[in-house]
Amino acid sequence: MKTKSEKMKKATIYLISALTLVITGFGAKAQGGLTPLVGVAHNYTVTPESTSNTLSWSVDQPSGYTINSQTVVTTTSVANITWTVAGTYKLRFTETNATTLCATTKEITVTVSNAFDVSVSSPAAVCNAADGVVNFSGTNATTSISIPVSMATGNSSFNPNWEFTFTLSSTPSSGVTIANVKAGATNLTATAGTYTATGLTSASGAGSVNITMDVTGNINTLIDVGLTITSAKELTYNTADKDNDDWTATQTLNAIPNTSAITTD
Repeated sequence: MKTKSEKMKKATIYLISALTLVITGFGAKAQGGLTPLVGVAHNYTVTPESTSNTLSWSVDQPSGYTINSQTVVTTTSVANITWTVAGTYKLRFTETNATTLCATTKEITVTVSNAFDVSVSSPAAVCNAADGVVNFSGTNATTSISIPVSMATGNSSFNPNWEFTFTLSSTPSSGVTIANVKAGATNLTATAGTYTATGLTSASGAGSVNITMDVTGNINTLIDVGLTITSAKELTYNTADKDNDDWTATQTLNAIPNTSAITTD
């Protein structure tokens, strides 16, 4: 026969296990539910005393999320919430006794982060199109270049369309022309000097597109073509890029030697 001490020890272990299950079910059942990323859904769960009671979920802000695909409370012990705007929220669950109208309220803090990031990097320098061409005719050459732009959402299950705007420049600024600008296969036209690549797709939480163009300039002059992103956002919730620390790139077109024609005696 078990002693009173053994019985109390067993009861204590059972109580700790039960409390752990409740806490796990409410706040941290899905790892990351307390610190989710924009665009990612998480389940939040409680175990009510009775499903005959009134059950409701609420958030302390009127927007920035959807609960079970709606921005309203839901009478269920599970709330599937997609957070759509970065910020700090108070998520509250209330169970109200159907007879006495007395209520129990539970609350957690949810900190939503934005991991949406569009970036561009400088390709390796290349020679202009006159490179190695025998007896190249003329002083200018047109060189086709490509600058890749990448996007990441921070989560493989969030695959939004996205867009970004950018400007193009050259050094030297005079004597150089940039034409036939494309995002992938789509022709782009500048508006007030700014291009917009939109409707870009993603998969597994990431996307990329090549910005291509034709650059015409002097074959004996080094030319730098700069691409600068001015804004970027995903198009499901219109979340802007988390930062702009990787928004510039330069493609260098190396000059060829200014060699004279061959002469003879």
